[in-house]
Amino acid sequence: MGFRASSLVLALGLGGCLGAGEFADRAVEHNRAIAQASEEITLLNIVRAKYDRPIVYSQFGGVSEAFTNSVGIGTSIPFGPDAGKAYNADIAASPEQFVSLSTAPLDDQDFYQGVMRPVQVGLMRYYVDNGWPRDLVVALAVEKLEIGAGFYARVVAESDAACAARPAGLACQRIADPNRIHAVPEASGGQIVFHNDPRRAELFDPFHELVLRLIVLGLTIDTVNVPHEVRLPASAQIAVDADQIAKMTAASTSVRREGGDVVVTTYGWQPALRLAALGQTRVRVEGQGGGPAEVDMTASLRSPDSILFYLGAYARDGGADASILIDTPGHERWVSVFEIAGCDDAVVSVDFDGACYGIPRGGDHVSMKVIGFLQQVIALNKRAVEPPTTGVVKTVN
Repeated sequence: MGFRASSLVLALGLGGCLGAGEFADRAVEHNRAIAQASEEITLLNIVRAKYDRPIVYSQFGGVSEAFTNSVGIGTSIPFGPDAGKAYNADIAASPEQFVSLSTAPLDDQDFYQGVMRPVQVGLMRYYVDNGWPRDLVVALAVEKLEIGAGFYARVVAESDAACAARPAGLACQRIADPNRIHAVPEASGGQIVFHNDPRRAELFDPFHELVLRLIVLGLTIDTVNVPHEVRLPASAQIAVDADQIAKMTAASTSVRREGGDVVVTTYGWQPALRLAALGQTRVRVEGQGGGPAEVDMTASLRSPDSILFYLGAYARDGGADASILIDTPGHERWVSVFEIAGCDDAVVSVDFDGACYGIPRGGDHVSMKVIGFLQQVIALNKRAVEPPTTGVVKTVN
């Protein structure tokens, strides 16, 4: 009896242990749970923005899982003349499993200063370089475009000429579509402002037409080597050691005399907007330096927080046909940026104010791609120690 009871206890103890494959399955399930929760929180905030409700940000602290397995054995051995040879054994096992998921609100000053800062031009370049449609990146990141009336006339003329040479492209077909609104906003001080507002066709259509014209003219995001000069009076005492000289040489720094000044010039790589057909090769971001230049076009960039509200506005009923161009060579098509429907066959769904909202599993839209984009830009802009400022990109000659 003793041998059989001991064997059973050992079996129960081993049964409480997880093998390598089971640990892997648990880890994968945790990953899936975190992914689902992240997507649902993002969708919930977009639904809140759709109805102009306050946004609530939160983050995961992690998932932990613990197992305990207590095993006990009790025996009953009767005594006395009437006991006979009866022996009893009772075995009890009580395995327990604990899973905890920790979350925390993101509501401190550093977080909001980060999430309200405009995205960087270099981030736009990253997405474009990795195959994201240019129309989609511009739609999400650019709030408005301000362009000189003379430069706009040149963009129109050059893009019309390019479309005349290859009219089959979807961008050219949309530009020439007589059923769309093409009323250009009135110029003020020689400047025309185009607003990316999907709620109003009279604002969105002219903005999107300008973006499509820029795409026709070869809109890309590149980097240029921008010089920065510091002028010092000739009387200034300049002392450098070998290490500083090596650093200056590595940074392509030059020192020269110009009149009565000593001019120190350094070079740094900055993202640049390029219109291949017009030779536009430089962008200046306000607050990041750069010399004076004639401004042709200014792009105001959104912050992650404003992108979220933009998606809420996009998801509202009515408004403009704000579809964007997926311009993969040979597979051009128009798609919706973001769609919210019911919860039947939804890939992600949330409940809000007694109703269920979901992202349709089917249909021609890029909603889940946009969810991923928003999660990434929020993570990248999650912390900052300076107050947010307006992000302005200036395209210059």
